[in-house]
Amino acid sequence: MKRKFHYVLQAKGGVGKSLYTYLRALAEYDRSSLFVDVDHSTKTSTRQLKFLGEARMESLSLVGKRDMIVRDIFIGYVESLADAPFDEIFMDFGAPESEQFPALVSKDLNFKAWCDRLGNEVTFHIIIAGGGAYRACVEYLQKMIEVISGRFRIVVWQNLSTFSELPQLSAELSDNCARFGVELRQFGDFDAGTLLGIQILDGIRNGYRLDQYPFGAQICLETELENNFSDEPGQ
Repeated sequence: MKRKFHYVLQAKGGVGKSLYTYLRALAEYDRSSLFVDVDHSTKTSTRQLKFLGEARMESLSLVGKRDMIVRDIFIGYVESLADAPFDEIFMDFGAPESEQFPALVSKDLNFKAWCDRLGNEVTFHIIIAGGGAYRACVEYLQKMIEVISGRFRIVVWQNLSTFSELPQLSAELSDNCARFGVELRQFGDFDAGTLLGIQILDGIRNGYRLDQYPFGAQICLETELENNFSDEPGQ
């Protein structure tokens, strides 16, 4: 059975990888999907996605001695999922793991041939934040594009909450994605400074299901999911 893997990556910390993963988990709540927290330092997704239940949420540490990724752990884990009862698997990589990921896929292992042999379809989801994090985020995107060289699908996710009042930077990101030839999508379209935004952030920290939010926050999140996640991935 062909299985879809989604790797959520960004070497710059605090840009919204876990927020994206949480929103994706809400969108995937009634589907056959597995979420894996690959951030050994913070384990944020492990806390935020507890609403999925133990059967659909796992954690994985790839870090060995000297804080280096052990590629064999990654390979062994992915191969162990060959008979798992999930159509799609989302892996949320921490900043250190993301930083080392280009080396993991570009060394002596032919990563594309390995994925093809397993029957795995892989999409890379690169998170981009605005403000002071923007340059580092785009530099990482460029590095991933160089490593992947058109062999896999890349989706760039603009964290809208970090681009507030930065229209020129948003336009620059759009131009960069067009120049790089990668798809640009958006998420996080709510104001963290409002009551609804505060309720949403509090619910995320506590790992709420959608129906556990106050009604106003529910509607705000439903709009977010409908606008930004309803046709992704591959529906």
